Amino acid sequence: MKLTLLLAGFASAAAGMAAHAEAVKITNIGHGYYAAALYVAKQEKMFEKHGLEPEISFVQGGALALQTVLTKQVDVGVLSYEHVLTSAVQGKQIVAFFNISNRPLNNIIASSKLAAGAEQLSLPEKIRRLKGQRIGLPSAGGSGEKMLIALTKRENLKLPGDITTAYLGSEPGSYVAAFQRNLIDAALPVEPAGVMAQQAGSGQIFLNLMTGDVPEFRDLLFMALTAHPDTIKGKPELLRKVALAFSEAVKLLKTDPQRGKALMAREYPAMTAEVNAKAYDTVSQIWPLDPRMTEQQARATFSYLQPEGPFKVDFAQTFTNEFLPK
Repeated sequence: MKLTLLLAGFASAAAGMAAHAEAVKITNIGHGYYAAALYVAKQEKMFEKHGLEPEISFVQGGALALQTVLTKQVDVGVLSYEHVLTSAVQGKQIVAFFNISNRPLNNIIASSKLAAGAEQLSLPEKIRRLKGQRIGLPSAGGSGEKMLIALTKRENLKLPGDITTAYLGSEPGSYVAAFQRNLIDAALPVEPAGVMAQQAGSGQIFLNLMTGDVPEFRDLLFMALTAHPDTIKGKPELLRKVALAFSEAVKLLKTDPQRGKALMAREYPAMTAEVNAKAYDTVSQIWPLDPRMTEQQARATFSYLQPEGPFKVDFAQTFTNEFLPK
């Protein structure tokens, strides 16, 4: 009888906590490994710890995810800072409030033939070797293509023209198959696709953007938590709680890799333990333990993207550190 009453009390307390939890809507671009903090916070109930009830959606394509933030369908968008800048030059504003990654989400993976002897080449020589090659990208106009454009401009190559591009989407299997069928010579896939291609023997790292082979891509605002200005003004405490949950998740990922790998294995059950461990070690390089953002990072990101539009960007208005844990 006492046990029954005790269990009933626990159930009642849990129901009371759920009833008082504040709903938060979060959207994420696809299901990339880069957003590990989101998955960890969800699995470890870090949102609930701070009084939030998360409603998480996954949208295929950055443009769609951006629209959910611009139209205030969600409170928080896991977006690239590129979307913040491209909105700003069009006179629209969304604000980054938590830096998720300060480097690109992908490396340049090349076939064995293209990569042969590349370790002896300088950065300019590697870029020039891409001339005449077929390169797979996730999407037209996406961040991968923009990085490729920035690289080719470095060595006066033309895109399109000197390089042929193929758009393969975000599914890792597409890149493995494209390499195996000799449809591409290189690719800029979002992880874990690059790791899976390597593990399948289909490709190897040609340019390691994630460790900083290319100076222009070393200290950026690449992916961030973003919100509409109205949400920032009307729901500041909610955003502080979201930032707290993400901070705790990032700390776990950075300081307890063994636990982090176990949690990510749950998130990607189709991957082998070996591939998951390799993906974790690869992507963990781009998760900053300190999510603060600077104007220097913002300007560096703008410098390689060069978004075009009629409005001048006020960089100080594109991000805030106001909601980060003190």
